[in-house]
Amino acid sequence: MDSKKSQRLLIALIPQKEIVAKLNKIRKIAGIKARKTSGLRTPHITIVDNSFSDIKKVDKELSKIAKSLTSFNAMVKGLDTFIVKKSLRIEKYKQNNSLIYRIEGNSQLKNLRKEILKRLDYLKTSERLKQWIKENPEISSKSIKNIEKYGTPFKDWEFHATIGLIPKQKQGEILNKIKKLDLQKSWKIDCFGLFIRKDGWKLYKKYNFTRI
Repeated sequence: MDSKKSQRLLIALIPQKEIVAKLNKIRKIAGIKARKTSGLRTPHITIVDNSFSDIKKVDKELSKIAKSLTSFNAMVKGLDTFIVKKSLRIEKYKQNNSLIYRIEGNSQLKNLRKEILKRLDYLKTSERLKQWIKENPEISSKSIKNIEKYGTPFKDWEFHATIGLIPKQKQGEILNKIKKLDLQKSWKIDCFGLFIRKDGWKLYKKYNFTRI
């Protein structure tokens, strides 16, 4: 593999086993089937999704970040649905009306994302932007500016784990089925992973926070 070739990469937080079990239970209740074709079906919280030019340099930067971090807690706020604003003009975005497990965006999470974006900025390529424009020809100029900076049309990032797409007409029914579950809890964050887009998402490396 040519490490300097532009690749779409995902940096994501990896939940604890009990949270994964809870999300899989919700999937079952909601009738959402995991796609067997993807390498990343375990619930995850995306931090950065973009295209980069040199995976070895990305790995080096992420290793430095992980070594500077100590574990911290974030609150799982509960279930919600993710609806994209029409003003962004990305109607073909496949996460429209998806069921999500919302995570409270505290200062540690926001600073982690900010640091990763800053450290990887010089390695960004335009491939992800081209893909967004190809899939959404009517995309707004605001969305394009956000993608150029963040890799996503959304400036104010909502930390969440996507459970799966649900039919809009069944949204109320599904939420009623699972609203009694105890979803709010504190989640210990002590690592993140780097994933490569190849027949789905494949884990390239896991980074444990090592600062004491």
